[in-house]
Amino acid sequence: MSTKRSPIGRCAIAAVMSLCISTTGCTNLPGPPPPPDSSPSLSTPAPAPTPVPSQSTTPSESPAQSPTASTEAVPKSWPEVVTQVQSGVGQFSVTTCENSFTGTGFLVGPDLVVTAAHMVRDASAISISFGRTSVNATTLGVNELADLALVRTETPVQGHQFQFRTTAPPIGTDVAALGFPLGRPFTLTRGTVSALNAEQKIGNRILSNLIQTDAAINHGNSGGPLITQDGEVSGVVVTIEFDQDVRAEGIAYAVTAPRAAAAVQEWEARSVPVRLKECGNAPAPGSGFFPLTVLASHDQARNIGQSLLLHGQGINQGAYPAAFKQFTPELQASFGDSVAWSAELGSSYWRKAEIVDVTGSGDTLSADVNLQTSQDAAHGRNGQTCSSWKIRYAMHWNGSAWLIAGTSLPFGEPTAC
Repeated sequence: MSTKRSPIGRCAIAAVMSLCISTTGCTNLPGPPPPPDSSPSLSTPAPAPTPVPSQSTTPSESPAQSPTASTEAVPKSWPEVVTQVQSGVGQFSVTTCENSFTGTGFLVGPDLVVTAAHMVRDASAISISFGRTSVNATTLGVNELADLALVRTETPVQGHQFQFRTTAPPIGTDVAALGFPLGRPFTLTRGTVSALNAEQKIGNRILSNLIQTDAAINHGNSGGPLITQDGEVSGVVVTIEFDQDVRAEGIAYAVTAPRAAAAVQEWEARSVPVRLKECGNAPAPGSGFFPLTVLASHDQARNIGQSLLLHGQGINQGAYPAAFKQFTPELQASFGDSVAWSAELGSSYWRKAEIVDVTGSGDTLSADVNLQTSQDAAHGRNGQTCSSWKIRYAMHWNGSAWLIAGTSLPFGEPTAC
């Protein structure tokens, strides 16, 4: 049964992702094993040195010691680096009162995540997905001049905790950007450090002392780590180059690791977060975040989950225009506008969701979702104040995001929780 004419369906039908880029402490990475202890025994005198009859040198002419295999640092391969650090890279889902978008961040503590400042600007709700689960987050500190931010997750996250480099990497150093470009699954894109001390104008601001790189970076990479091959963070991705609204190829920028590390050190002791922006019509106090779990194994299940997360987050925060934008244009037209659609939501909001199955192929998929909602008795089916739904979402790929094209109830009406 289509829910587009049903009041509660307007709550349940409520998903997608918009993309942004001017648009998570620390564990030591394992190094090579120490060389075997070759110092002489205390009970055995060291052998006398053998003279070299035909050579003599002054201290300034002393021959250099050749490094041995036991003392050289052996670079990791990029696949090894990804295996080690990927669990610490999170995908942001951010809702403002008018829009929603995704980006990237990385763990620097059990509950601390670094990202770009423009990722959390004017946020009414922030959630971060690590793997197939999401966690709520609030902002601890923002530096607009450096485009840096630190957020704290509501619960600790099990994932790799990154270290910052203490100096900028030299020009020519191999680097890689980690993140979720265009809202897609985790990627690594390799490049080099092209320049240091670069500047980039963004609006009326000038970001300075940046690392320039030719690693491929797109919308959605914002806030992600730019790492060297030892797995350390050399910079925080913040922007790409534009020239008269035309994107330049192979020019992207990151804030240097020392600058980011200093900001994190200042912010991490704060206990009072930056207040989230209120949209004025949230259905219930504290309803902004809900947990979403992706159980389906389809390769697009996580992306669809991101869309539904943004949509439900918009409903819960009362950011109805942002939630409405997750519908296809055709579905939007059937409701009229966001005001008419949200008027029938009443007091309904999402409590939790699970994506249990995704089927189909190409640009049209179906997602079966277990959704739990709360509402006043006057707005619930048969007076339910808590309802458990089994909803099938029709999802359409519009070239950049999954949008909700419709819903149905093939498993029957909702039951009381």
